[in-house]
Amino acid sequence: MRERTVINISVFLTGFSGIVAEYALATLATYLLGNAVLQWSVTISIFLLFMGLGARASKLVPHRALTGAFVLAEVFLSFLVALSPLIAYSFAHDPGLLKPVLYSLCALIGALIGTEIPLAMRINSAYARLEENVSSVLEKDYLGALPAGLLYAYVLLPKLGLVHTTLLAGLLNLTSALLFSVFLSRSPALRALVLTSLLLLSLFGAFAEKLALKQEQKLYGEKIIYFERTPYQKIVLTRYKDVYNLYLDGHLQFSTLDEKRYHELIAHAPASLLKEHRRALILGGGDGLALRELLSYPFSEIVLVELDPGMLRFSREHPVMRRINNDSLRDERVRALVGDAFEFVFKDGGTYDLIVVDLVDPRTPSSARVYSLEFYRRARQLLSENGILITQAGDAFYRREVFCSIKKTLSSAGFFVLPLVLNIPTLGEWGFLLASKQKLSLSDAKLKDTSFLTKDILVGALGMGKRVRCEDEEVNTLLKPVLVHYYYKEFP
Repeated sequence: MRERTVINISVFLTGFSGIVAEYALATLATYLLGNAVLQWSVTISIFLLFMGLGARASKLVPHRALTGAFVLAEVFLSFLVALSPLIAYSFAHDPGLLKPVLYSLCALIGALIGTEIPLAMRINSAYARLEENVSSVLEKDYLGALPAGLLYAYVLLPKLGLVHTTLLAGLLNLTSALLFSVFLSRSPALRALVLTSLLLLSLFGAFAEKLALKQEQKLYGEKIIYFERTPYQKIVLTRYKDVYNLYLDGHLQFSTLDEKRYHELIAHAPASLLKEHRRALILGGGDGLALRELLSYPFSEIVLVELDPGMLRFSREHPVMRRINNDSLRDERVRALVGDAFEFVFKDGGTYDLIVVDLVDPRTPSSARVYSLEFYRRARQLLSENGILITQAGDAFYRREVFCSIKKTLSSAGFFVLPLVLNIPTLGEWGFLLASKQKLSLSDAKLKDTSFLTKDILVGALGMGKRVRCEDEEVNTLLKPVLVHYYYKEFP
């Protein structure tokens, strides 16, 4: 009975660790390569393929070596899983090498995971009848997978971060190896190997965070002055001389070198054309920079909806961010809410003279929702009769189809649309779309307190926008999020 209990506990732990390892590598691939749908599909497919190959290869292990093979597989797994983030980040500077390295890790870890269950079943056959053996081992493996998936999403990744999550998974593999080496093996060498591995992995754990930050530092090439992994994203603020750059999940959000070009246009272009300044709504914009610009207009209330409370806290409290956003999030006219922008517009019953959509690019089906026909139709209902909506629309040169699809989607929602394109050195030829129920003329703009944007620049941005040649791009909808396809389409 003791042996069966040890096997059941070990299989539960390996099932737990296996799911965490799969999800962690899929998350790593998404962080470093982008396109979450593609990376999760590819990494998990590679895992399953090599799990099958590993299961097939396990039959080559002779009966007398089963316990030793299981322990060795767990030891190798523990190091591969625990070190996978650092290995991946070591190649992050070279995308040509990063893909094969990441997918090779998936293959190796998948093959080792594939050997676990067949080996455990063969060992357990000495203590249980065939039908009990198969059902018991598979049951414990699946039971380990369920809490692993839930805890990974809600606790491990948000609270521990990727480095310590994979370290935990590796330690669980070693725990399984330790149980086998103590209770099912008479080999002192196996026990010594496992105990030495535990010591090495524990030492690695003591320095894991510093090592990971060092790898991050290499990736950004600038001094990291703030690093936080929230349940929603990775926030990194860097400094080079007097220039500060903010990255979210590795994507540049702004640089103080030229951020006023972006934020003055997205805020002043619509606000300067409004007939009334009563209420404004900012969707996203948790850094407070678009808000900083809008506060120069006489709005009685500005509602800001940000998904990540960690981003709001960082922007409201960090001294560098407070200086950059002029303490905009502490202004008494501002009501900052934590919530999903898509859900907010469908639940809110207010009316706004201005809606600013300052959200991330449509890199996933989830982020593409706020560029959908359904979203824009609802946003139009929240606008006053003379209200204006503006959305950032990405790089109009390298991702022309994204820009054009958003433009077509806004038109299909019943808006009059003015396309604007502005050169922002750190971002490129950046697109914005100005949408309204009534036709607008940029000659009516009455700009306030701008350091970069002038009426001539604003009119010039319209000229640049009209030169973007839109062809037969499709409308983006919830059921058919074409923007994700356009976003990752290779530039000709």
